[in-house]
Amino acid sequence: MNPPSLILILCEGTTEKLYFESIIHNMRIGGVDILENQGQHKILINRCTEERKKCSEKNDIDEDDIEVWAVCDHDGMKISYQELLEYASERNVKLAFSKPRFEAYLLQHFCCRKNIKGKYLDECLSKKVLEYCGNEYSKSNLGWIDRMVDCTPQKIEHAIGNANNLNNHTEKFFLTVQKLTEKLIGLKK
Repeated sequence: MNPPSLILILCEGTTEKLYFESIIHNMRIGGVDILENQGQHKILINRCTEERKKCSEKNDIDEDDIEVWAVCDHDGMKISYQELLEYASERNVKLAFSKPRFEAYLLQHFCCRKNIKGKYLDECLSKKVLEYCGNEYSKSNLGWIDRMVDCTPQKIEHAIGNANNLNNHTEKFFLTVQKLTEKLIGLKK
């Protein structure tokens, strides 16, 4: 199977976009476009199909040659994960999902945690980021990921491995967002 001509990533929020931009930039990965603040869940998936069509016309590429990912989390979900996955699949959109939030995936860069309560997630992540680089966690500043990719890239691989252990969508922590990270690393030049 040939790699896609373009990967299009639509993110629910800014934090996700910052993370994937860091991976793409620091690993020198080309052929990827990222959009942020594109809505949640079904709205996000609908935006994926709209943007794939626009991108296809703009770049004169067949829509089938554009791999599209919707990056979202469990916050505010009104349908089950399985329903969302089916909805995405029917529209040929891949789902990079985090439960309860994207911060659960960020935490996996430091340790495999699957039983932390949602309200303590940011606190735990902030402590780990502070230990790593001397700064507290901020949703709008993921500079520590740049440092991690450059200085300790094995932590990205550890995050993928840790996240792969959180594969039961009925548990408090459930992640598929690492599949997108894996895909991007596979495209590294």
